[in-house]
Amino acid sequence: MRTRLKIAGALSAFGIAAAGLIGGFEGLRTTAYLDPVGIPTVCYGETRGVKLGDRHTAEECQAMLGDALIEFEQDMRACLDRPDEIPDGPYTAFLSLSYNIGAGAFCRSTLVRLANAGDLRGACNQLPRWNRAGGRVLKGLVNRRAKEREICLAGLDGPVTVPGKAPEAAPAPQTEPPAVMPDAAAGIDQGGSPLAWLGVAGIALLVLALVVLLVRRMRR
Repeated sequence: MRTRLKIAGALSAFGIAAAGLIGGFEGLRTTAYLDPVGIPTVCYGETRGVKLGDRHTAEECQAMLGDALIEFEQDMRACLDRPDEIPDGPYTAFLSLSYNIGAGAFCRSTLVRLANAGDLRGACNQLPRWNRAGGRVLKGLVNRRAKEREICLAGLDGPVTVPGKAPEAAPAPQTEPPAVMPDAAAGIDQGGSPLAWLGVAGIALLVLALVVLLVRRMRR
C-alpha cells in the first residue's frame, strides 16, 4: 500500500501537515452533533458510525482523523491513474476535497478526469466548483476551495510547503454549533481555521526579521 501520509507506521511530515490543514478546514467538535443536513458528526467532520451522545478526547479525534485520511488517500489513489506523479500541492488539495465531499463524488468528478488526462492545472481550477451544499453556495466552502486551489496551483509552479500543523483542541467547548458545520459526506464545513495558517505567518515574520538584520549590518 503506497502512501505519502505515513512512514514506518507513523504520520510523515507531509501527513502531519496535510492533517493540520484538513483538520483546520473541518474544525474540531469532541461531542457529536447534528449537522445542517441532520447527520450525526463528531471530531473533524467524521460521520461514519457516529451517533448523538458520542464523545471523544482531542487526542482520539486526532488519531481518528489520521486513520480516516489514510483510508481516503487509498480511495483517492485508486481513481487517479498516476498518483505518484502528482506534486504534493495538488495531491494535498485533492485529498482535502475527497475527504470533504466523499471518495465516490471525488472519483466521478471532472477534476479526476482532467488529472488523469494530464491536465493538473485544469484539475486545480475545478476546485472552486465544489462550493455548494444542500443546493446553496456556502461562504465556508468558497473560502476552503480558494485555499485548496491556491495550494494546488502553487504545487505546479514549484516546491510547495503545505501550511498547517497538528490539529489542536478548541480553547473552550462550544455550546452551540457554528453557522456552518463540517459534513464530509455532504461537503459542508466551517471554512478555513486561522490555526492552519499560523505557520506561514511565523515564517514570514522570521524572514522579515532576518532581512532587517542584514540591512543593518550592511549599513555599518
